[in-house]
Formats: sequence, structure tokens, C-alpha cells
Amino acid sequence: MENTEVDNEPDSKKAKIQSAEQPIRCKYFVQRKKRYCKMTVGFGKEYCGEHEPTDRTIDPESGTSDRIPCPLDSKHTVSAVKLEKHLKICNARPPAEQKPYIVPGINCTSDGEESEPLPQTEGVSGVKLSDMPLEELTTLIAKIDRLYDTVEPLIKEQSPRHSILAQELRTEHYGPQTLKHLTQSSALLGLLEQYEFLQNDTAFVEFGAGKGQVAYWLARIVETQLQNCKVLLVDRASHRHKKDNKIETREIVQRVRADIADLELHKVDLLESTKRLVGIGKHLCGSATDLALRCLVRSRAKSVVLMKGCLFALCCHHRCEWRTFAGKQFLLANDITRADFECIVRMVSWAVCGTGRSRDREEDESNDNKQDRCGLTRLQREAIGRKCKRILDVARLNYMVQNGYEAKLKYYVTSEVTLENVCLICVDK
Repeated sequence: MENTEVDNEPDSKKAKIQSAEQPIRCKYFVQRKKRYCKMTVGFGKEYCGEHEPTDRTIDPESGTSDRIPCPLDSKHTVSAVKLEKHLKICNARPPAEQKPYIVPGINCTSDGEESEPLPQTEGVSGVKLSDMPLEELTTLIAKIDRLYDTVEPLIKEQSPRHSILAQELRTEHYGPQTLKHLTQSSALLGLLEQYEFLQNDTAFVEFGAGKGQVAYWLARIVETQLQNCKVLLVDRASHRHKKDNKIETREIVQRVRADIADLELHKVDLLESTKRLVGIGKHLCGSATDLALRCLVRSRAKSVVLMKGCLFALCCHHRCEWRTFAGKQFLLANDITRADFECIVRMVSWAVCGTGRSRDREEDESNDNKQDRCGLTRLQREAIGRKCKRILDVARLNYMVQNGYEAKLKYYVTSEVTLENVCLICVDK
């Protein structure tokens, strides 16, 4: 027995040493990211605190789970015992003091919309397209076809590349996803150069900056090619591993944590020392694009800084909302009601989401000619989805034209890079 105990003791110590040298990662598979959670776990555990199975976190006295949704952000949970401590450090906690450039809801609607309510029909929010009466759906599709024929945008491919990313795009070990984002960033910066946005005395504002990839390369351009320029990053979330932290010249960059809906851009201190302002966005989902457009238009009327223009990659039209949509006046003028709008933002997914089946299965079953209940093939549905997206984009374009900008839609990358490959370019007249 004594020999056995002596033999086991070194093994136990060895195991502890190994676990200290090589932290054990959580075994929870994050479906959204298609990978396992990277958080480390406590000694003797298999899951991190966030992903610990509920049946293992039961309080023996109360018989209920120890973890509860965070009151500040329900997307994550916290131990009920440690709630008070967590609320002091949670990334979702509100700022200690209200910043002067934060005005809740300032960009949600355009001037005059509250005082003169827009005509609305009963919405169909929450109703699936598959549950709509066939006659209503086919009538709407015919209306979309007619409107598209009258406003069809002549979109040309215009996808230059900026030299600042040339070496980065030749990096061999980058995967396709990384290269896709770098290609998009290079194309957007190339368009900034082509439309002469890259000038001295300019403040560049990246809306929905995320981890700040576009802003990082913009700052590199500012450091090496421009003078008296600033780079402002706007995002409502606090991200880890932000790329803008790697910008060496710290005085040219500032990150503002704010929802675009609440941002009065002309009140941000960083912009006071520049003569002109340019907005840019690489991934402004749905209504975030409309909020950014309104933010620029509103600031243009109140700021002494010249709002030179903006360049926004357009995506995620299914996340547009009627209340915040910038181009609703154009839609109403063309007989697109709120109820129609609610359907259109569902139909846009036909252009990018396919059938939901795997590609191998699609090839085997040859579904291209199979018709749905409206008599449409898969390719016809994709075409209608693209028309819906372009109608929404033209409505936004019309909003910017009405507010004094020359606006265009361009394919800034090919569809092989991404199906969401259209950008809106607005230049002050």
C-alpha cells in the first residue's frame, strides 16, 4: 500500500504541473463561431463558468441554477452570488457620466417625421412570408418588379485596391475569411482614394468600427501620406483585441463608445481641429446604415466642418426597420407602404441565403427549376431578393440626394468575394 501511495504522489503532482503549463480549454462547442470555446476552466472542470451545464450548477439548498442572465446584457450569464461584483466590471454597464455628444435617439428619425406622422397601413411584423395569402404575395412581387424597372440603378463595378494593403494581401498563411475582409478593406480604401476623400485636414469616421480593421489601415495612410488628419472609431460595444490599439501615433486616433442612434457627431472633440469629415462603414448592418446617414446629414447642418461625404458598404437589409429607415419618403411616394416594407425586408434574404440545403444536396436534386407556391424557381427568387435590396438602396440614395449630396451605387468587390458587394458613395456637391 505504501509503495502504491508513493508511486501515485508524483503522478498527481505531474498532472497539476501539466495543467498549469497547458491550460485546459472549455469543451463547449460555439455553434455560431463553428469552434470550441477558448476560455480556460478551473482545476478538475470541463467547462468555463459561462457554459457549465445547468444540471451541474444547481444550488443544493434551493434546487435552482446558480447562474442568472446578466441584468445589463442578457446574452451572457453570471453567478447570482457574484452579481454585485460583476455589475461593477461588466462591459455592458452604462458610462459613469453622460458625454456631451450623446443624445438618446437623436438620429432615429428625420426632422418633421414626429410632428407629421407618416401614413401607415397595418404592419405584418412577425408574419412569415410562407403564411401570407398567395394573392397578396404575388401582388407585392409584381409591385416590386414595376418599381425596379423604373428606378433600376446602373451599378458598375468599381473596385480599385489601395497600395497600403498590397503586401498584406500577399501573406500566404492567411485563410479565405481573413483575405476576404482584407480585400474588402483594400477596395473601400481604394475608392476613398479614387473619389479624392484622402486629403489633408480630414477627419475619417468609421461607423460600426468593431475591432477597427479599416480604421487601422486608414491610420497607416494618415501616418505616411497625409497631414493634420484624424481617425475616429464609433461602436456601441466594447471589443477585445482591437486593431486600433496597434496604431503608433496615438494622437491621431480616438475611439468613441456610442450607439449611432444617439451620436451628435459635431460635438466630438477630435473633429474640431480638421476642415472636412468623411464617413466610412464596412459592416453597418441594416438600420445602422440609416442611422449613420442621418448622423452625417444632421451634423452637416450644425457643424462648421465640411461634411465631404461618405462611403458605406451595404449589407444585412433584413435588419432594416421602418422607424429608422432613411428612405421611407421615397418608398411611400412609390406606393410602398409600411406593410410592403415589412415583407420586403424578409424577401431580401432570397438573394443571399440560398435554399438552406447543402450544396452537394442541391447539385444532386437539381432544384434550380423547382417552383415554389408563387411559381418561382430558385434563381427567380434570388433575382427578386436582389431587386428588393436595390430598391432599399435607391431609397437611401434618394435621401442623400435630397440632402445635397451626389450619390452613387457601386460594386466595390466581385460576388466571388461576397454577395453583399454593393456600396453607397456620397460626395458633397
